[in-house]
Amino acid sequence: MVLGAGGTGGHVFPALALGLELRDLGIDVLWVGRESSLEKQVAVESGFAFEPLASAGFYGEGIGHKAQAAWLLCRGLLQAISLLRRVKPSGVVATGGFATAALLAATEFGGTPYFLLEQNCIPGRVTGFFAPRARETFLAFLSAKPFPGAHSVTGNPLRREFRRGERSDDGKTVLFIGGSLGAQALNVAALDAAAALTNLNFIILTGRRDYEFVRSRVSSKNVELVEFTSHPEELYRRATIAVSRAGGVVLSELVAFGIPAILIPFPHATDRHQDANAEYLASVGAASVLDQSRLSGLTSLVRTLIDDAPRRQQMEAAARSVAKPEAAAVIARRIVEALSRGQESSMKSEARMTNE
Repeated sequence: MVLGAGGTGGHVFPALALGLELRDLGIDVLWVGRESSLEKQVAVESGFAFEPLASAGFYGEGIGHKAQAAWLLCRGLLQAISLLRRVKPSGVVATGGFATAALLAATEFGGTPYFLLEQNCIPGRVTGFFAPRARETFLAFLSAKPFPGAHSVTGNPLRREFRRGERSDDGKTVLFIGGSLGAQALNVAALDAAAALTNLNFIILTGRRDYEFVRSRVSSKNVELVEFTSHPEELYRRATIAVSRAGGVVLSELVAFGIPAILIPFPHATDRHQDANAEYLASVGAASVLDQSRLSGLTSLVRTLIDDAPRRQQMEAAARSVAKPEAAAVIARRIVEALSRGQESSMKSEARMTNE
């Protein structure tokens, strides 16, 4: 199998979870992504063969960047066509996003069966474009709008460390999560809350980009800073509540651990998909949603939720009710079964032609 994934942790870590499951089923996995990237680091550390593919983001950028992205897409397409001809994979699975566009285009060109992962309630544009012709798309959540092509709601692939989802928090620890790249508005709000609520403990996952900025502004002793971690489950186990952006993968991780959440969607996310994710989790009773323009009220929300143990228990139960921690294993089996059926059908067809 060729595994296409890159960009942020929201694409990379579901790919890692699925790749590990496929490997355990005896499938050789080749990871394709950007050179000098998070995905290469994660793939190599996890023992996967890795091949670089040229790509760059296209949406929401200036005309110069768009021209460069278009050139890189063409270059990546030629690289992907050459790769698929050389490797001849049984199938391709991609997590969507700009880093997989060239690979998916080459896959269609060569006729290789492919599968997609969609992490959010509103599908990404690359996923939406290729989904009608995919063998199957595996959705993390029920789509907020009609979804094209064969699809099923399986949950986001999570690593095995997330499956038990047990916490041993102290009842007064607040985990702030801004994403793998960071979220300066959330990080500043976390410092303000920590300074005001000195009876609580704050863990701030700053992201690499903002770590030094946040470290230089810490003024209270109840703050623990984490620049980046490949094992967020270690932080989830300690969290009484979480304050987070609303990317699909982090929400899947939070519900796996039953963590009551205050969600602050990134207002500039493509197609406002984080708003849809947050609204879904709020609709089942697992989260509260706060618009970024109202961050001045965050400290009060944190204090209120920490002081309301019965509500936290209700939110935990609601979160666990929608969690799908076995998604990676389920998706891996489905992919292998689908390819096996396709191979059997192809062999029968060839046998009939030979007999004729």
